[in-house]
Amino acid sequence: MTCEYDVVRDEGESMPDLHTTAIVLHALSATGAFLVGIILLFQSNTHRQLQLARALVVLLMLMAAFLVIAILSHVKILPTSKQIIFGGLFILLVYMIWRATQAVTTLKKQQQANQLKVIDHVGFVLISLFDGLVIVSALDLQAPVWLVAVVAVVAVVIGIYAIIVRKRMLTMQSKRVEVKHP
Repeated sequence: MTCEYDVVRDEGESMPDLHTTAIVLHALSATGAFLVGIILLFQSNTHRQLQLARALVVLLMLMAAFLVIAILSHVKILPTSKQIIFGGLFILLVYMIWRATQAVTTLKKQQQANQLKVIDHVGFVLISLFDGLVIVSALDLQAPVWLVAVVAVVAVVIGIYAIIVRKRMLTMQSKRVEVKHP
């Protein structure tokens, strides 16, 4: 049995086509970016944070490349509404890459006060990754638009709260260090 995106080779074997392969690689890049971003937020070593931030930028760039391939490989069969949604998600992804690049730039300065900026940049990327997952999953499941909107907004609120909590923890930790070593 083949799906609509499979290409049938000789002797009845099926091989994933370009669209399916691009979607899988896009999803793997997104998962990697999400995991790297979470690890980065809880890493205290600035050198490791910088390495993770660079990896985050690379994974986001891979996501973008595979998203473009996936869209272009079947743009003719996409309804206009999905073309607009995917176009919007691509624009968001470009902004996410910019935010991750800003985190790298901030980490290169290696100033403790800038850690909160890094958390803001990476936090935005994480929230956006999660919202993208929710939106695309809802589209695939043909969920009603109102439900997609509610889940996306709830995800943003939870993400913002988590980032605020992480920033408070970091601020309290730096105050303890200042008290011990004035």
